[in-house]
Parts: sequence; C-alpha cells; structure tokens
Amino acid sequence: MLTNRIAIFRLVSILCCLPLWDTQAQDQDTSFQPGQIWLDTSGGPIQAHGGGVLVDGGTYYWYGEDRTDPAQTVVSCYSSKDLHHWTHQGKVYSPNDLPQELRARCFIERPKVIYNRKTNRYVLWAHLEQPGYHFSKALVATSTSPTGPFRFERAFRPISEDVGFKDDDPDQQKALGGTFRDMNLFVDDDEKAYVFYASEGNWTMYVVQLDDTYTAPQIPQEQGKTWARILVGRLREAPAPFKYKGRYYLITSGCTGWSPNAADWAVADNILGPYESRGNPCHGPEAALTFRSQSTYVLPLPNMPGCFVFMADRWNPRRLQDSAYIWLPLLIHDDGTVAIVWHDNWDLSVFERLER
Repeated sequence: MLTNRIAIFRLVSILCCLPLWDTQAQDQDTSFQPGQIWLDTSGGPIQAHGGGVLVDGGTYYWYGEDRTDPAQTVVSCYSSKDLHHWTHQGKVYSPNDLPQELRARCFIERPKVIYNRKTNRYVLWAHLEQPGYHFSKALVATSTSPTGPFRFERAFRPISEDVGFKDDDPDQQKALGGTFRDMNLFVDDDEKAYVFYASEGNWTMYVVQLDDTYTAPQIPQEQGKTWARILVGRLREAPAPFKYKGRYYLITSGCTGWSPNAADWAVADNILGPYESRGNPCHGPEAALTFRSQSTYVLPLPNMPGCFVFMADRWNPRRLQDSAYIWLPLLIHDDGTVAIVWHDNWDLSVFERLER
C-alpha cells in the first residue's frame, strides 16, 4: 500500500541522515544535501538556477541561470559523471548573444537543452523576458556541442492562435499569441519533442509539439493534434514533465511570485492531455511549501526504471545568486501515485533499498 511505502521511504530518510555539509570533504562525498551549499569542482558555488539536465554520451550536463551578476542573467553549463561532482564548462549563452535589438532589455530564465539525433544539434530553449513581464517569448538557440557556443535561432511565441484574448491585453496576446513564460522540454520515446510552458498570463499551460529540427512548432498547427491547452484556468507554472510506463506526468507549482507554495502532480495517457490533477506529491517537513522550493526539472535515472530525481530551486529573492537547490528522490508506486519525500541527506542507493 502507498502508506506503507511512504513509511518505508521516511525510514530510509532517517537512516540516510548525516551531519550537514562539510565542504572540505566534498571530494569524497557522494550524497545529496538538499538546501545546503553545493560547490563545483573548482570550489565555487554552482550557478544553475531554474535549470535542467541533459544526459549525453554517459555525461550529465546541467544547464541553468547564472545569477552571479544581478544585472545580467546568463546560461551556464556544468558537466558530471556521477551527479555529485560538477565541473563548470562556462557560460554558453547570454543576452549579448541576442540580436542587437534585443540585447539591452532582455533577460533569460529557465533554460533547457535537448539533443536532436536527426540534425546532430543541441537545442536550447528558454524564457526570454523584459522588465514588466509583458515580452514573454521563447528563446531558441542551437549548437553542435553540448557546451556551446549556442547560435541564436529565433525569439517568438510558439502559438499565435487567439483563444479569446482581450483587445487591451498588456501582453498583446491577441496580436502575438499566448505568453511564453516558465517552460520545459520533453523528448518522447519516438524522438518527437515537446515544449511545455505557462501561457495566457500563466492561467493555462500549453503543450506544443516541435518540428523535426526541435526549433519551431510542428506545422500546420492544430489544437488537439499538435498542441493543447492543459490545466486550463488553474494558474500553474514551473512545469516538470516526465514519463513512466506509457503515461505522462507533470509537476507544477502555483503562481505566488518568489514565495513557495504546494506542488501538484498531474497525469495523462496522451502527452497533449487531458491531465488529471492528483494533488501535492510531497511528504515531510514543509511539504505544503514544496520544502520551500519550486520545481524546475524531473530527471529520469538511466538504467533505473521508475527512479527519478526531483529538481527544485529554493529561491532567495533578495540575492538570487544565493538560491539553493533541492534535489530529492521521486518514486512512482505500483498504483501510479507519485511520492517525493524529504531527506536531509541521501544518495542513489536509496532507490535500491526502497520497495517499489
């Protein structure tokens, strides 16, 4: 039963608890300490906020927001063989790489990268924004290497269809299409790629199939076949999609600015939905606040079916560069329910000890 499995999960959490982070012993450490300082192999704090992980050729690449300079967010890249020790590969995209007319006012949020086997290109998508959050477009760039450099492809709103927008909408959705804000990418088993993003002023989520290049929507666009409106009117953001046993799962957060709120998990038999909301998957201290964090990605562990790492950000709005990372094990039980249980300290062996 689910209650028994959660009890086992909590017991393992207790067994896994160790003293807090010792930066001097980091080289030997192979455990995750959610919310604690996380340094890269050069000793600097990892700057990969709002990010995601690409697995390529036996190497993990973690992309995210480098907030070191409060005046300019850039996309950083780190690499690892074990998910614990991360080497900074540099800044792979910045506003300076945008066309001249976009450089002065734009900033970049929630970058994600996927690999296209047909074109042999690494494709970066991100939320491109300006002060006031009315610009709300997708940034797309490509590279022949996972560590860049990435070349600008386009900045646009993927879906231009008017679904009843007001004439005086400050986001200009009637003319430009639904806003593009918090986003994520997903590549299905058949190599078709999709972008999930908060749209319609964050009130509704969109799922859009991409074309063969992964740089634009599939054409012709047809609602219900190549794209869909999901979680309509639910005011959700921070989408983190994943798949297990033919079903599609989606973790989202509410829209409360930088303040944390309760996560929600939803499930569908088709990637375009409809998605059925199932409530908060979190268990443990401050579960009602998603452990004081917000979802950004769910990483399927290679060769470990049903085992995932839930990635989230514990935002520090006064000093975004000091925001912490919350990585926790995510399990899908036999009945299809999702559980994310708090651990002060854990490693990947937790999946081997849990009843699944």
